[in-house]
Amino acid sequence: MIPIKKLFTALLLAPLLASAAEVTPAGLRTEHLVDPIGIDVTVPRFSWRMDDPAHATGRAQSAYHVRVATSRELLENGQADLWDSGKVASNQSHLIPYAGQPLASNVEAHWKVRVWTEDGNTTEWSAPARFTVGLLEAEDWKGPWITYGDDPATKEPIPTEKHLWFRRDLTLTEAPASAVIHVATIGYHELHINGTQADDRVLAPTQTRLDKRVQYVSYDIAHLLRAGDNTIALHYGPGWSRYRFFETSPAIRVQLHGTTADGEVIRLSSDTSWRYRVAASENIGDWRWGDNGGERLDARRLVPDWNLPSHDASDWAHAVETEKDVILSAEMAPPSRVIATIPAVEIKAVGTTEEGEPLHEVLLEKNFTGYLRIHMRGQSRGDRIVITTADAPSPDSVFNQISEYICAGGDEDVFQHRFNYSAGRYITIQGLKENPRLEDITGLAIFNEMERIGSFTSSNELFNRIYETDLWTYIANTTEGFTADCPHRERLGYGEVAFATAWGIGLPNFQSGAFYAKSVRDWADVQQENGWIHHTAPQINRHFGGAMWSSAGLNVAAETYLHHGDLRVLEANHDSARRWLDFLHSHVEDGLLTSYAEYWGRFLGDWAAPGGRNERGNSPEGQYFNNCVYAKNLADFIRHAKLIGREDGLHIYEERLAELLPRIHSEFYNPDTGIYGNGTQVQQAFALLVGVCPPELQDKVREQLYKSIVERGYLDMGSSGLPVLLKYMTEQSERAELLDIPLNRTELPSYGFFLETGQTTWPEHWEPRTSNIHTCYTGIASWFMKSVAGIRPDPCHPGYQQFLIQPVIPGDLTFAEGQTESPYGTIRSRWERDGDRLTLEVTVPPNAHATIHLPTSDPATATVSGKSLAQAPGIERLEQGKDHLVLRATAGKYRFESHYAQ
Repeated sequence: MIPIKKLFTALLLAPLLASAAEVTPAGLRTEHLVDPIGIDVTVPRFSWRMDDPAHATGRAQSAYHVRVATSRELLENGQADLWDSGKVASNQSHLIPYAGQPLASNVEAHWKVRVWTEDGNTTEWSAPARFTVGLLEAEDWKGPWITYGDDPATKEPIPTEKHLWFRRDLTLTEAPASAVIHVATIGYHELHINGTQADDRVLAPTQTRLDKRVQYVSYDIAHLLRAGDNTIALHYGPGWSRYRFFETSPAIRVQLHGTTADGEVIRLSSDTSWRYRVAASENIGDWRWGDNGGERLDARRLVPDWNLPSHDASDWAHAVETEKDVILSAEMAPPSRVIATIPAVEIKAVGTTEEGEPLHEVLLEKNFTGYLRIHMRGQSRGDRIVITTADAPSPDSVFNQISEYICAGGDEDVFQHRFNYSAGRYITIQGLKENPRLEDITGLAIFNEMERIGSFTSSNELFNRIYETDLWTYIANTTEGFTADCPHRERLGYGEVAFATAWGIGLPNFQSGAFYAKSVRDWADVQQENGWIHHTAPQINRHFGGAMWSSAGLNVAAETYLHHGDLRVLEANHDSARRWLDFLHSHVEDGLLTSYAEYWGRFLGDWAAPGGRNERGNSPEGQYFNNCVYAKNLADFIRHAKLIGREDGLHIYEERLAELLPRIHSEFYNPDTGIYGNGTQVQQAFALLVGVCPPELQDKVREQLYKSIVERGYLDMGSSGLPVLLKYMTEQSERAELLDIPLNRTELPSYGFFLETGQTTWPEHWEPRTSNIHTCYTGIASWFMKSVAGIRPDPCHPGYQQFLIQPVIPGDLTFAEGQTESPYGTIRSRWERDGDRLTLEVTVPPNAHATIHLPTSDPATATVSGKSLAQAPGIERLEQGKDHLVLRATAGKYRFESHYAQ
């Protein structure tokens, strides 16, 4: 029999022990990634969250313990031969730097973590995570870059549009215990081991400035190799190596490192023993503005066993050594993958061509970017099928997206893109002998596979559609490591939309920390010696743009830090930002930034606004806009430099900002009207956003901004003005609910007009024109997540360990719900109103706090889960306004109720 005293103690402790046992460290990531292969940082950072099914109030981490070992077996046995942190008293669980033994190239590491909760209880160890180190030194690459010579079949030079097959045979005495192969290509590749594709990524590696930096992809291939004969094969497509602004050419570099069970090392490098031949496909088009083209696949030339050891490759040519002066970096951003299938919804036979060939028009469910897969039956060998893709039912929406398929004949032919993609939903197919069925034609949407973490829904179906369309437009333009302006006509990563989409879509709605770390580096890579930064990245070009375009690296770094608290991103941007600001300063005259470009198109202000308003670089509007950008850049740089301890010479930039702000105000402000410049919404918002407007004048300037929104009834913004206007209205304005007016609109110009006229992605212009998959107006999702649902990072505490819940209650909306996955877990905000009663439900994840702005017209009526605020655990009352309460909430689930009368 158990003594009464011990039984009582056991019963008393049982709920606490059970609660602690349910808490689990989960969601382990290394450098923002899940189990990455081949990272090239010597001090990786670890992140995890605390899963607590009970949502206990006040749940927090008080300490952690990380173990890292070179094998899972050692880790499970408690032998942390790389790092054992011991118990570390800290509530930090995001981006914890590794502090163990120095990491070398090709090291494999396994790690796990346990934590102590706020009450001192210890969790179980997490499930193990893994990462491997890539090649850290140039000498780790043992073989040279290789490329191809003449066509071994014709003895003629191989045109640059051709796709190639490369292969190398390898004989092993036993199957390896471990094997990682690193593949760098100037162009795209698919890796095949013994006939099996190594993984399902496409368009690898993700895009960089290829004449400066090439990424290598690391593949774990131990499970694909075997004792005896093996073939390592690469299917190669030229991709961006054909881009005329890159002074480069196709090339491949490979390094394999493996070990057997008894420790024998396996190595293989690229060299002239590799063989190549021309593949069965090639690019169509010149990979330039308006002519990125499609692909031609001649199915008669397919060789099914080209990548198998059994294939006789003796007539293949030997690879040729080449030299490349580029930086080799590990691919540490999400790869491109097929993430959705887009079905055909309508097929029509529409007659014949002038040559008498049948024509079929196919409508897919919605606009998308990716591959087409077309099954054909009843074709004869040598039949030529022509496939065009457009984003609207008009010839000027094709943008030369033309592909061809030469049939092999037989029971079935199948066309599918491989190293190029198309964008649209209107497909025309020429040459089919049998009418296709709906299931014969499918779109395969491609996206940089970032996990979606955000959602929004409300009682307004138009709002829901705008939000989802905004995200889908972002997906359709984010296909190979950057967000493009459009995926068909230009396919370039313009800077103003990089800022708008990172702030408004990417960071709140996708697991995008690694993606934007790469983006910041891409912008540094396109900087010139004089400090000027190209308008697109990772490409360079001579297209339109201005200071908002070129400052994308600084803007994206700022937003990434705000969402992740990632100081390393700020460090990566610092030197580039300093050089950029010095370049701008060299063009300051009489206290103001003047145009640094001879052509007006390279000093633009706002662009593609309603009514075709474009602010040219030689106009007062362009000068005002660019000076405001300069002020924002200076303020961000100063703040970031202090955060990372890079304050050398910082007073120079502080003095420049102090001189610039009043100079902009005096030059462009009209004291009689309270407007800056022409008084557009963007101009008013910019003065308020960056501190141009003195505090005593802000009410007057805000009044003019709000008046414009109400009276015009639409958002008077273009692509570069969008992040200015929306950022101010959602993050600084007290009248964010006013955006309900233009977002409920379905007349031109409006997002509702786009949807009413059948658009499934946003177009380039408010007025109907060409290019209907464009990022000019992406970022409006921010208002739904950050204002209506009210979920925002706290600028005073970046990284979401402390965050804001500040919902607005617009118009006749009766409920809204938003959710995002922060580094600490799920944040949820849902409000509903019934008459004069408002209910707000908030989920604060473990180890985090929320500052909650509770809308109420009678603070005395506010309750939490039926209790008064004073009695509610986890709630602290901070302040009271005329129409809201400000509360601080620890981790937990809360249901607030209050009186709310508009």
